[in-house]
This record gives sequence, C-alpha cells and structure tokens, in this order.
Amino acid sequence: MNNKNFENGQIVEKNIVSEKLYSLFLRCSHALSRGHHQENGIHPSQWRILSILAQTGEMAQRDLLEVLQIRAASLSELLSKLESRGLITREKEAGNKRNVNVELTELGKMAIDENANVQYETAQELFSMISLEEQQHLIEVLEKLINSWHEQHHGSAAKNQHKHEHHEGNHDDHTGHDDMHHGGSRSPRDQHGHHSHHYRKDF
Repeated sequence: MNNKNFENGQIVEKNIVSEKLYSLFLRCSHALSRGHHQENGIHPSQWRILSILAQTGEMAQRDLLEVLQIRAASLSELLSKLESRGLITREKEAGNKRNVNVELTELGKMAIDENANVQYETAQELFSMISLEEQQHLIEVLEKLINSWHEQHHGSAAKNQHKHEHHEGNHDDHTGHDDMHHGGSRSPRDQHGHHSHHYRKDF
C-alpha cells in the first residue's frame, strides 16, 4: 500500500470515528433530556431559564434574550409556558411599559431545588458505570471540545463583526469625502433613496 492510499484510509477511518462520536453524543443528550422531561414535565430550555433566574433573581426580558441567544418569539413562548405553570411572573416596569421584568415565584424556587436533587440522582446513576479516573478523563475531553468549539465559532463571529465595522467606517469616510467634494449637497435620491448599511442581529 502506497503512502497516498494509507493517508486516504486514515482520513476515512477518522471520519467514521467522528460520525460515531457525534451520533453517540446526540443519543446521550436526547436520552438525558427525555428522562429529565419525563421526571418533572419541564422542557430543558425552560429549565435553563429557571436556572438563570435562580442565579440572577429578577431579570429584564431583553437581557434574558441576549443571554439565551434565541428569537424573541421563542423566548416569549417559553416564558408563557412557565408563567402558566406559576413558576415565573412577568411585570412591566412602571416608568417604561416596553420593559418587562421576569422573576421566579416561590413555586419556581421549589422546582429548582427539586431539580437539583433529580440532577444529582441522574448523575449518580449514569456515571456509576465508569470509574472515577474515567470520569476525570471524560471531563477533560469534554472541556477541550467545548473550549475548541467556542473559540472557533465565537472567535470567527467576533472577527467578522470587526471586519464589518471596519468596512462601515471606510464607507462612511468615503461618503463624507464625497459630500465635501460636492459642496456638502446631495441629491434627493441620495438623501432618501440610499439604503443604510446597518444590520440588526436576529435572535
């Protein structure tokens, strides 16, 4: 077998292993989510909101949206379900009706405490099948994967944002130069028909 065939074989084997790992991660995640949901009837996405509120106390809905990085409609639906179960309350600020504050109720705090017990019992049951040394190794591998994924995706997003802002700055410089070159006057089309290069992040 020549070197090229050997390298191709290694690539194929690596791809197979990666796909197998990805499949197992998904199965494990789905199994835990289903078990958790069946235990208390609350979806994992809703639990994330409750956990955040347990740490922060009262929180503005717009800030919660920024933390979760989801669409506003999705957050509104999740909050409505939690509110209907009496786990949270939503109140508009007195001075600004557009701002809505979200807060855990006593029932929500009780649910958080119960959930902590469920998580502990689930973890004990799941990881009792492997040794402490294997658990430590698994922690190291998972942390490495998560950190690498975060750097690749969030780092590239930050770079793209920086490039976009740099491009916008250059565009504004050229526009200002053109305005000065033409005596500061612009045609009605330039004043009203020119599209502004501002982008809104869609959650």
